[in-house]
Amino acid sequence: MPGKIIDITTGISADTPVYEGDPIPLIEKVSFIEKDGFVVSRISIGTHTGTHVDAPSHVFENGINVDVIDPASFVGNAVLLDLSSGEGCITADELKKCYVEYADEYSIDVLLIKTVAFSGSSGIVASPRMLAATAGAWILEHGFRVVGVDTLSVDSESSLPNHRLFLRNGINIVEHLHLSEVVSGIYFFVCLPLKLIGCDGAPARAILMEKSCFV
Repeated sequence: MPGKIIDITTGISADTPVYEGDPIPLIEKVSFIEKDGFVVSRISIGTHTGTHVDAPSHVFENGINVDVIDPASFVGNAVLLDLSSGEGCITADELKKCYVEYADEYSIDVLLIKTVAFSGSSGIVASPRMLAATAGAWILEHGFRVVGVDTLSVDSESSLPNHRLFLRNGINIVEHLHLSEVVSGIYFFVCLPLKLIGCDGAPARAILMEKSCFV
């Protein structure tokens, strides 16, 4: 029997926090049971709403779009590091210290960073802890294929050095995960972005499976 599956997706509603300047989510019914016999809704959201994936075209003029990214690259063994007790930007030294106990346990492809900055669609619950540029360099050095955060960005700087570093080197970015109820440890990670043709990113459904689900 498979072990517990944990949904770590931030849902999308009119109350879902978005990055400053991004479109506010709008969901409205256009058909009704009493009138039409069925319900259909219209959604208007940015490509980086809720839990979402960034494609290289998000920051590079000739970068590939989200529909071209291999879905298999979003699946793999993951380590979740809880950095919610710290303050300020997350540094390479902090990642190194937290990761050391997991480094030899599995072949790990996915790094997930919990800061308890957000909780689902209910809004900000603490000051967000973003990744410093030194943290991005450490992540690249350690060969992760995916980096996922519970904040709205993997960057603490407006010049987006981590976005550029990760997406230039084939590291997938998953932002605004819901990690507030998940403890540190090793999991199996699955994230499937919507196949939005020609887009710079897409909302995604992300789950964790406990270690009993895999070998």
